[in-house]
Amino acid sequence: MFRKLAKTLCVVAALGAAGAAAPTAASAAGFGATVTIGGGGVEFVGHRHHRRHYGHCSPGRAVSKARHYGLRHAHVRRITHRSILVAGRKHHRHALIRFARVRGCPVISYR
Repeated sequence: MFRKLAKTLCVVAALGAAGAAAPTAASAAGFGATVTIGGGGVEFVGHRHHRRHYGHCSPGRAVSKARHYGLRHAHVRRITHRSILVAGRKHHRHALIRFARVRGCPVISYR
């Protein structure tokens, strides 16, 4: 009786350890990778998906974000290798928003 209980506890502990390690290994492997646990042990199967890369901030994306922030008649005033300056009107005043040319178009300054 004790042997059967000991075997069951060992099997449950092994499955619990494998289940706890699988999400960690999968997240470390990267997006789209698969970790399979079978009779032969743990096997890593990596897949390369052709994902769309959202690179630098485009002028169109900067104007779209400026309009989302409430800028009317938004247009690109200046483009440098580091930022995009978008001008427009807000609350009947001239307004400028500078976006960084990195992924996500973060706002650098607002005047």
